[in-house]
Amino acid sequence: MKRRVMILAACVLLLGAGAVPAQEYTKGTTYLEPRGGVYGTTNPNVNTIGTYGGAAGYYVMDGVAVEAEGLGYAVDQQKKTRTVLGEATQSETTNAVSVAGMARWNFLRTHKGTLFVGAGGGGVFSDKKLPYNGETGSGMGQADLGASVALGKNVSLKAAGRFQHMGSFSDSGLDSLGGNVGLKISF
Repeated sequence: MKRRVMILAACVLLLGAGAVPAQEYTKGTTYLEPRGGVYGTTNPNVNTIGTYGGAAGYYVMDGVAVEAEGLGYAVDQQKKTRTVLGEATQSETTNAVSVAGMARWNFLRTHKGTLFVGAGGGGVFSDKKLPYNGETGSGMGQADLGASVALGKNVSLKAAGRFQHMGSFSDSGLDSLGGNVGLKISF
């Protein structure tokens, strides 16, 4: 309990650190956000996943936005094959893209930044077989928790921790946990 209070206090202090007014989080505001991130996974055949891309969003009510996200993925995977001497491992990078819809609620808003939660889903598509399900596409669900700090009236720096699940809810699915950083530009 003490640790949670300390984390919440640190987030509030971080939001109070800026000296410029925050961007708008009001109904009718739109934004673009280039973003990138890194994720670790639960699959023994996938080492890390790097993402790059962005999102476009619209505030449907004060503090609540819907967004369309498009990301490119670089999936660092290992292929293991049995040999006469044991097992051989070969590293390979598979490239993929995802398209997702997200809903984001900025539950704590100040003139210097926000704390938010988000959830959504979509699909991941690749030109090679994905290492976790052996197919070239799969569904995806994701949730994130993060904060933004105002850099100017219409620009903020955003960081979020994200959980993603790709594929089916079985052994052929993939859970990943990581984060992303973005530069949000509102207009």
